[in-house]
Amino acid sequence: MAMKRVDMLDVSSSKIMEGFLPGMPDAQVRECCREEKTGGQHFVIEMKQGFSAAAGHNSASMDIYVLEGSFSLGDDTLTVGCYTYIPGGMACGDWYSESGARVLFFTNKAFQYFPGEKGEIDMDAGDHIPVMESWKLSWADPMKDIVKKSTWVNPEGEQDRPPGVLTKALRKDDRTGEVIALTALSPGFIDPGTEHHPHNECLYLISGDAYIGYTYDHERKDIKEDLVFKKDCYIGRPPGIRHGPVCTQSGALWLIYLSDMYTGLYTDVADWETRIGGYLATANYRWESLCC
Repeated sequence: MAMKRVDMLDVSSSKIMEGFLPGMPDAQVRECCREEKTGGQHFVIEMKQGFSAAAGHNSASMDIYVLEGSFSLGDDTLTVGCYTYIPGGMACGDWYSESGARVLFFTNKAFQYFPGEKGEIDMDAGDHIPVMESWKLSWADPMKDIVKKSTWVNPEGEQDRPPGVLTKALRKDDRTGEVIALTALSPGFIDPGTEHHPHNECLYLISGDAYIGYTYDHERKDIKEDLVFKKDCYIGRPPGIRHGPVCTQSGALWLIYLSDMYTGLYTDVADWETRIGGYLATANYRWESLCC
């Protein structure tokens, strides 16, 4: 199902909603996007100091990634960069954050937590991904990691991705094709064309910066130009939304959700050098002197 189109959302300044999550009323939430038919949601929970919720289960599956701080979930402690996947209906332990945390959630349907109730499936269910420390995973060539097809070609005429992209797949579902991955763009990365996908693509900028020259639908309506992304910006793209050219000054680290293995369909952009050059020319890499 198609996600709602969100060209750029600064999540850090979006509205905080309390009582937004059924069964977890103390959670303070900043919503990113939702899928209208399934109710699937992308949002950030801001756990204040002393946040707690009783053990229970959620009817929705949860991809969970820690952006800042730390919290415990049963016997596990999740710190910055930790990820886990909890299938819908699986029991989970008590939630608690002593010092606070900001946590990104992707769910496959509307969040519905049942505190104090036994889970419907066993904790050892095969789909469950226990807590992983993402920094311990090796970076990979995206063509060997999460890409099904790319019409961008390298100088040898082979399908490829523009140089300067690395990925870490956190979850790949062989049945649905869904992918959750970290994607890193190196400082000065340039992708001179536009691309679109036959699947949903949603991205959360964990750190760094990014620039996108154009974003528009297949009818070339509702065109957005010169979008600049900073930390905590979110993008939600249904199939067919063209975007590019893309570059970054300092590098960019994204957490991405794909509803299927990555397929990138590329088109040249005539004025890419003007667009990209204009953004890169604003970079300031100088160290500022500090006065005592």
